[in-house]
Amino acid sequence: MFTANNDFGYIIALSVAMFLQQQLVFVIPVVRARMAYGIKAPTLYPRDSEIKALKLTDEQVHDYYCCQRAHQNNVEFTSVFFPLFLLAGLLEAVDTMSVTYAGLIVLVFRTIGGLGYTAGLRKYSGLFHIGEMWVVGLLGKCAYEMIQKV
Repeated sequence: MFTANNDFGYIIALSVAMFLQQQLVFVIPVVRARMAYGIKAPTLYPRDSEIKALKLTDEQVHDYYCCQRAHQNNVEFTSVFFPLFLLAGLLEAVDTMSVTYAGLIVLVFRTIGGLGYTAGLRKYSGLFHIGEMWVVGLLGKCAYEMIQKV
């Protein structure tokens, strides 16, 4: 039922790339914005009183919020997607290369979307859903076929 063929190496490589994406593309802008604007952890979104005390402009607040929201959105997404992605790659009944291509679409468009969101541009941020739905579809088909054999 579960096999790790040589093609699973692509899934592992994409998993490492998704981890690095989170740390480099999404965390670094938050850290930079925190340092620039004096917003200390663990504050995710400063209250009005904190914004006033730090004397932040609307533009600075917006910049920080865009960085923080891009990071938080990716954490929320990957916490659900990542286990499904790995499971799909391990299932014998699912083509590992299809999962790889779907994961690559997710990685590329999450990166583009995250960088865009950080810059206040969200034009292409939703295209990652193509890869996400591809993985969900592969798992749904596999589940259906397994249930039919019962």
